[in-house]
Amino acid sequence: MSTTWSKRPVEWTEDQTAFVSVPFTWLLPKAYQRCVWLKAQGYHVRAGGPAVSLMPDYLKDVAQIGGEVNALPRHNPEACRTTLGCDGGCTFCAVRVTEGAFRELSAWDPKRIVCDNDLLASSRNHFDCVIDSLKHIKGVDFNQGLNARRLRSWHIDRLKDLDKPMIRFAWDNINDEKAVVEAVNSIISAGMAKSRISIFVLFGFEDTPDDTLYRLVTTRDVLKVTPYPMRYQPLNALKMNAYVAPGWTDKQLHQYTRYWTRQRFLRQIPFADYK
Repeated sequence: MSTTWSKRPVEWTEDQTAFVSVPFTWLLPKAYQRCVWLKAQGYHVRAGGPAVSLMPDYLKDVAQIGGEVNALPRHNPEACRTTLGCDGGCTFCAVRVTEGAFRELSAWDPKRIVCDNDLLASSRNHFDCVIDSLKHIKGVDFNQGLNARRLRSWHIDRLKDLDKPMIRFAWDNINDEKAVVEAVNSIISAGMAKSRISIFVLFGFEDTPDDTLYRLVTTRDVLKVTPYPMRYQPLNALKMNAYVAPGWTDKQLHQYTRYWTRQRFLRQIPFADYK
């Protein structure tokens, strides 16, 4: 199923106000141009989104910054949130900056794509309410991932109530191996299909090519679930994939991305032989 996410800043108008929502910092230059154009058309321009929260000064001369507007349905009409924020301190992640501390929402419109950044941090009552609200939807996708370190048996019992959910975990650090392996094996032991499990593998951030290769190969060949490489982007990046981490080359970073996102076609070619 397509997740139908917008690949650019999202904009819409209400009366004489134009709204511009920017998900990624490398889209800010394009958003700036759109804000200038919208102002020239006579609109009062308001800008928000994760990128604007991270770099609020970038658009301050051409738009009113921030305000409470739910732009998520504009980015993807199939998406919802039941919690906001995160209490983790991961330095590579923008969530604590853009959404603040973790909190549960009292109401939400259940949709197939659940965008909570740390759903398993919620109370048991909230998690039960979330699952109950999603039971009528086939193929629920926990799109932002579930924290393998927080997964408990009662979470799994409730996940089994869903019709073919897509379970995603993140293996950001080699030290998380035990938690990730146990989480995947527990999900599989509960009867959920391996084809419905995926692991985000962060790379190019305080790791090495060998470290990353171990996590990717272990995910694919040992756990036998789908790895999805996530190249690290600095929180103030104005150009995507421009940052080259210490210990890496730009060529290696591109090579890892291209090979591991094309496993449908390249799986039979050993990574060592890939050019």
